[in-house]
Amino acid sequence: MISNTDISDFDVVEVTNEMPLNRIGGVGTVVEHLIAGLRTIGVRALWYVVDHRYRPHEIDRILDEVPSVAVGTAEELASVRASLVHLHSYNHHEGLLRATDSVPVLYTVHSLLALEERSNGVRLGPAVGRQLALMRHADSVAVVSDSERGHYRRLGYERLNDDVHVVPNGIVDPGRRRRNHGDRSIVGYCGRLVPRKHPDYLPRLLAEPDLADTLGLVAGKFFSPYARDLVERLEVEDRVRYLGWCGPRRLERFWESIDVFVLPTAYEPFGLAALEAATRGIPVVCTRVDGLGEILGDHAWYCEDTTYDAFVDAVRRFRRATGAEVERHVDHARRRALECFSEITMASAYRRRFDALAAAAA
Repeated sequence: MISNTDISDFDVVEVTNEMPLNRIGGVGTVVEHLIAGLRTIGVRALWYVVDHRYRPHEIDRILDEVPSVAVGTAEELASVRASLVHLHSYNHHEGLLRATDSVPVLYTVHSLLALEERSNGVRLGPAVGRQLALMRHADSVAVVSDSERGHYRRLGYERLNDDVHVVPNGIVDPGRRRRNHGDRSIVGYCGRLVPRKHPDYLPRLLAEPDLADTLGLVAGKFFSPYARDLVERLEVEDRVRYLGWCGPRRLERFWESIDVFVLPTAYEPFGLAALEAATRGIPVVCTRVDGLGEILGDHAWYCEDTTYDAFVDAVRRFRRATGAEVERHVDHARRRALECFSEITMASAYRRRFDALAAAAA
């Protein structure tokens, strides 16, 4: 085990496969904001990176940039003293269960892999079984939205662990960007380009005759050959730009460049990218599924369903809206985001779960 701290006793050990550097998905972003939130409210946390894919130079950067980090094996985790362990793991070695057998464990389910399989039309094989094993092993489970708790129950997971609580994600306020809402031509998408998020909808949108002035800006790993080929077939290559994975500075330039954020997804446990847009004062067009409705309330342009036609209709409704209507939507969405989904709100909710687990153990 290597570490950048000589502290040996912590309130909680936060076990994760993903840190803010070179993040694979949303977990790294959640970790980034949870680090800030726990530090602000005075929780002493050790960030323990295990079963990761980081290269040596990336580990060096993590140790340089993030306070109180350790990188090691599951077996080495057993030597760390803490009141409890908080797991964020998707991919873990069996030793992780043995190493955390003698302390209270809270497991945050950032996404239900059974639903990822179903909505993406893929097989995730042993990963689903490992997630179920973590649910069974944990003393308590946290999910990120009320909708996700409903899915958890419908999947029958309460038979594995019925102590399940909702702890929504939160983010540090990035500051609102003042915008001219008369500019509505640059459509942005941010996130993994997986089937459930309908990556083909954006190039199809650009090909609509009445939207010929629309440009697309996509920040995310390009997983879909179909969507890539569709760009060529629809002859919109000159109007869509795929940025690939974006580090913090490049991602901030993405947010500064777009006029509207779109997320036509069929399943969304929370909707972290939509929250990022809302806090920046960017209007959002999305489906009203799962966590998205909980984040945005009535302050988005919602698709009536998850079909392409419903998505195009929502975009057109956004473009027809008056400047005052757009301003009202983004103002209320930002206010709601900061009141309900800040890093302090998230960290405080986790501290309440930590306290409850510690009291039960005592």
